[in-house]
Amino acid sequence: MTYLSNSSRNHVDSRYKIKSFEKYYNALKGLGRTSFGCIYIADLKKEKIEFLSQKPFLFSGLSSAEVEKLGYKFFQKYARTEDLKILKEVNSSGFKFFECFTPEEKKVHTISYDFHIKNEDQVDVLINHKITPIELDENGDISKIVCVVSYSFSKTAGNIRVSSDTSDIYWQYNLSTGTWSEEYKIALKAREIEIIRLYLQGLTIEEIAKKLFVSANTIKFHRSKLFEKIGVNNITQALSYVLSNNLI
Repeated sequence: MTYLSNSSRNHVDSRYKIKSFEKYYNALKGLGRTSFGCIYIADLKKEKIEFLSQKPFLFSGLSSAEVEKLGYKFFQKYARTEDLKILKEVNSSGFKFFECFTPEEKKVHTISYDFHIKNEDQVDVLINHKITPIELDENGDISKIVCVVSYSFSKTAGNIRVSSDTSDIYWQYNLSTGTWSEEYKIALKAREIEIIRLYLQGLTIEEIAKKLFVSANTIKFHRSKLFEKIGVNNITQALSYVLSNNLI
């Protein structure tokens, strides 16, 4: 039987971790190429962006290498000045909120928020970040996160929220008072989900009615009830709300 010294074992462990991360990053690169949004991994301890899928329109027209080189300084340079408060609150109050979770719970919760960033034409656009912890240190503190970046469906910046697919409860942060409030996710009825899915397929009211064997007026009735439930005025806003809040 061959025994490895501690240094040899550490070397083998390091090589194994490197190979594991390479496979992990390659999988994310593939996902990033096929998704509408962008994905990045950040090391919170080093304040460094370790990986970024190539979507320059969501990062001021810069390449992945340029953004990774800037690290956290990218947000300081390209985010709207008044929105830097939002990023500061996420980094302080947001991650502090995660301390109430167990290590297992931390990895299934996501913090979402919206802020403006300058595009390559120096025009402010509202984007959304959804951050989920993927690695904890020996003390159970978050050390690395994965973030999905996309255009925001909201009208204003802020909207800091912690949620999980495993719970009907989410927590909303109030930027004015610096407090969290517990809210319940809106539950859609089966018929509302059917109608939303058919709208997403590009069908008209008449086509949806025909497919569901009901009248167009019935579809309009369900649609108006849905608008009232989620607080929107038209189907575009409804689709945006449903998608951004993962209601289907």
